Amino acid sequence: MSVDHLRISSPNGSSRRLTALSSDSSRLIFEGVEDLGGGWGAKFKLDHGFNADTGTVGFGGIYFGREAMVGLVTPYGELRLGRNYIPMDDLTGSLDPFYFTGIGAAWPMTLFTPRVNNSVKYLSPRMGGFQVRALASASEGVKGAQYTGLGVSYNDASFDLHAAYTVQKNAVPGGDRKEFMVGGDYKFGGPRLTGFYIQRNDPGQPRRSSALVGTNWPIGAGEIRASYLVERQGASKASRIALQYMHFLSRRTAVFAGIARLNNGAGFAETLNPALPVLAKGEDVTGTQLGVRHSF
Repeated sequence: MSVDHLRISSPNGSSRRLTALSSDSSRLIFEGVEDLGGGWGAKFKLDHGFNADTGTVGFGGIYFGREAMVGLVTPYGELRLGRNYIPMDDLTGSLDPFYFTGIGAAWPMTLFTPRVNNSVKYLSPRMGGFQVRALASASEGVKGAQYTGLGVSYNDASFDLHAAYTVQKNAVPGGDRKEFMVGGDYKFGGPRLTGFYIQRNDPGQPRRSSALVGTNWPIGAGEIRASYLVERQGASKASRIALQYMHFLSRRTAVFAGIARLNNGAGFAETLNPALPVLAKGEDVTGTQLGVRHSF
């Protein structure tokens, strides 16, 4: 949980301030694995996202909105059925220095839908550093709810490379939404540099893109996290720069402080965190954050 202070500036020159207690990525997880022998296993995961500041259910009231799946582990890969993360989210999240949490989280500006219902997901075994992820979902009669996705990753001791592609059937008037992502990171000792590029293509609309560069830099008992992200569509753009220091008091407890600045162009109304107030198009925001994280 954290205390966030925001200063929001409008294009007309007016400004307003807001202080809020926010809960970011608070969750309760039930998961287990049964060893069936011979490299086979059965598993399940129920991941409940909630608002620790109010005690209410997050994700629009979906109780296990973060993830709900049952799976089968085999020597030939892993199969998961239920509400799953798409391959693009798996791979992009690993490249965000903030790991999709806090005031510097990249995911509000990553364009894609991170999770889909009624889906089947496959993860291949790692072969020479390569791994393939694939997903398909049933629409069950809901327009825009049918997804297919593919992701490929290569992991090495010093660097990672990722690519992913997603198609959302009949997502917009005129046809299918198509998105792709490429990215990677490079590790030199403890620090690492990260980056990704995402592009969305909707029929009849200007292409929309999001690009990030960032770093994680261990220092003593803590870590510095920083990133710069730009989102574009046509002639308009939004940009966000963020910096955070995370200090680990133990394996389960950390305190953190961060600052971020978001500039919205005339066509954008992005926010630093969807749990914080929605902005109007063209509004800019500067935010500071002080908080504590505890896992149990």
